Amino acid sequence: MIPAPEYAHHDALARDCARVVCEVFDEYHARFRATARRAARHFRARDWVAVREESTDRLRLYGRSVDHAIAQVVRRARDATSDRRLWVAMREHYAALIESRLDREIAATFFSSATRRRFGTSGVDSEIEFTRPWSPALVTSSDQSARRWCDGRAGTRALAAGVLAGLGHALADPDGDALRVGNAVTRAARLAFADDRIDGAEVLTPLFYRNKGAYLVGQLHAGPRRLPLVLALLADDEGIFVDAVLTSPDEIAVVFGFAWTYFHVDVPCPAETVAFLSELMPLKRVDELYTAIGYNKHGKTELYRTLVRHLDGASGTFEEAPGVKGLVMTVFTLPSLNIVLKIIKDRIGAPKRTTRRRVMDQYRRVFLRDRVGRLADAQLFQGLAFPRECFSESLLEELRSVAPSSVRCEGQRVVVDHVYTERRVRPLNLYVQEAEPSEAEAAILDYGQAIKDLAAANIFPGDLLLKNFGVTRHGRVIFYDYDELAPLTECRFRRIPLARSLDDELVAEPWYSVGENDVFPEEFAPFMVPAGPLRDAFLDAHADLLDADWWCAVQERISAGELVDTFPYPAERRFRR
Repeated sequence: MIPAPEYAHHDALARDCARVVCEVFDEYHARFRATARRAARHFRARDWVAVREESTDRLRLYGRSVDHAIAQVVRRARDATSDRRLWVAMREHYAALIESRLDREIAATFFSSATRRRFGTSGVDSEIEFTRPWSPALVTSSDQSARRWCDGRAGTRALAAGVLAGLGHALADPDGDALRVGNAVTRAARLAFADDRIDGAEVLTPLFYRNKGAYLVGQLHAGPRRLPLVLALLADDEGIFVDAVLTSPDEIAVVFGFAWTYFHVDVPCPAETVAFLSELMPLKRVDELYTAIGYNKHGKTELYRTLVRHLDGASGTFEEAPGVKGLVMTVFTLPSLNIVLKIIKDRIGAPKRTTRRRVMDQYRRVFLRDRVGRLADAQLFQGLAFPRECFSESLLEELRSVAPSSVRCEGQRVVVDHVYTERRVRPLNLYVQEAEPSEAEAAILDYGQAIKDLAAANIFPGDLLLKNFGVTRHGRVIFYDYDELAPLTECRFRRIPLARSLDDELVAEPWYSVGENDVFPEEFAPFMVPAGPLRDAFLDAHADLLDADWWCAVQERISAGELVDTFPYPAERRFRR
């Protein structure tokens, strides 16, 4: 036991250090929320460069704040006899400090992040981490400013006008937008409810900002019936206008999808906002929704808890993920949970010319950049520990043989020091074999569009094989193999020079020089789509992808500073074409 005087000093130090960590969290969260408020100004000013820079800076903010919190504790506790014992006591004081907060689950994860970074925890240490989910914070009437009610008894056009009046932005054509939104709501209500009677709409007051768009999120009420409502807003030379109205859970799920950059939204109670979003998108997990609104670190906390619950179930055994085995990553999954876990191999086989460190850097770059709805979000976990019984012997042997620096056994648990999680999608090469012809063709056409969307965002995938792309449950094609990603502007797109003679065409090696960054689009077709009807459809729509001039033109637009629009909803849903 600690002697009484020493205990009193130790407890006072723990209380002081917990207060300091809480103050650092306050500073972090205030800066986090301030970025959302600035996003509104950037949107009005159409300062898209500032939007992009703000998004990147916010992603770096969390790690820097955690490091600052640790440094503050170390500075105060440099004479403490037991660092870990101090953090155990700090946890209790910190829990009391955040008990009544509306953002307490975010604050709890912040403390756990600090302890895991400080001690390099493997598995979970419940004495210095918050391991159990917090019950939802009690939201008083004074905190209800995050929602507002718009009455619909005077008709859908009046309802639309009421919704638009609270946007916080002046619209270029408010009457026209009210008419268009009202008509869209009427059509949606008739389709969903067989009549157009709407009692009103409950909408979130803060707008959701991302890239060049802003989104109002709410739901329509008709008696006990509910219908999601999302208004997509854009800004051009004429001002701000409503671009689309989305009223189905699937449409909204794409807007909040895992391949897009996180939203900027200023909400006083994240848990309440996530609960509201869950009503609109019941198939999305809580961790996905926290991540979508920018709380990706707490999203990881919720994902880990979900993973543990599934491992405790009857089918809680990992197995190899479907698809062609890669040269860079070993991939496994849990059948009952739609994620994959990816571990970088220690030795990367030919013809790949990369290293483990370079692959990690690639994933970091993807995390920090705009993913334009085409790059799967990957969450990095370090120091995970699972019961050994959750692995088959064959899978465990493979993991230990290809990635011994990341996977080890400690008694009856398997420790994974470095692993990425991604949403599980169906590999495109398997999808086109299994799907109906019309669905396979739609996926192949979207595959071509995905390459074009990435190119417009200054991303060249490098390896264009179908196995490196996947199809989501909404039929969207995304890319998930990042080891050969490169800035498009660093590639040199060339035509294949004409052969000088017949002998040139017969030799095994090319008769022309090939630089490290040289790319010859004429060679793409055989590697992209198998010969047959699918390739014919692909070439009808995307033959320009085989033309070096097309790629060079995209490079020129990027170099000129053009930021291309990408929309998380179909073109036919747009009011302005």
